[in-house]
Amino acid sequence: MRTELRVPRLAQPGAGGVRRDMSGRGFALVDTPPFFDDDLLLRLNRSRTVLRFHTKRWWQFPQLARYGCWLEGLLGEALPEEGVSLASLEFRHEPAGSEDQEVDRLHADGSYLRSVCTLYGPATVSRDAGIERPIPDGQTLLMTAMDRARAVRVPCTLHRRPGAGPERAVVVCSFEPRLQQPLLANVYREVAQVHSRRSRVRQTWQKVLSASGS
Repeated sequence: MRTELRVPRLAQPGAGGVRRDMSGRGFALVDTPPFFDDDLLLRLNRSRTVLRFHTKRWWQFPQLARYGCWLEGLLGEALPEEGVSLASLEFRHEPAGSEDQEVDRLHADGSYLRSVCTLYGPATVSRDAGIERPIPDGQTLLMTAMDRARAVRVPCTLHRRPGAGPERAVVVCSFEPRLQQPLLANVYREVAQVHSRRSRVRQTWQKVLSASGS
């Protein structure tokens, strides 16, 4: 059965708002541009696909590379002193009725900074001021994990899977203040740049063809 993607909201919050939220309550919600489509979901046919920053497999998934670069750029503008870079991106397809005792309960992640975006199905739930809320449709949740909580002394972001229910798909990114490693290239950045240039060229030609046909 074909699933429908969540429809993203296109309004973008400023980096100043992200900085305020990440420096205060420790998490931020940002509207997600429309990077993902049905073709991507058809090609991501595994239950879990993990892309480390240096893997050449990014060339198979340019939409994911552009998403990771967008988040990295937003965090770089909002938190320049923390110098975070994308460490990995994980796509998870969770079938209907799936359960995971470890992450179905409230927990904090054990890395530095994480993000989660629900593409379809029940949304990840986060807790703020004692109240649990699902991530709004079309938004990415930026979360403080344990290493960042210790480093900058802001609260960890407690969150959980929604539990057993309809099938769903999520994209989870991990960001770390990692040093650049000359032998391990940031392949996702190269892929995103090439794909963005191709998209601009395609859009230009479409405008030219549209104008010539009018």
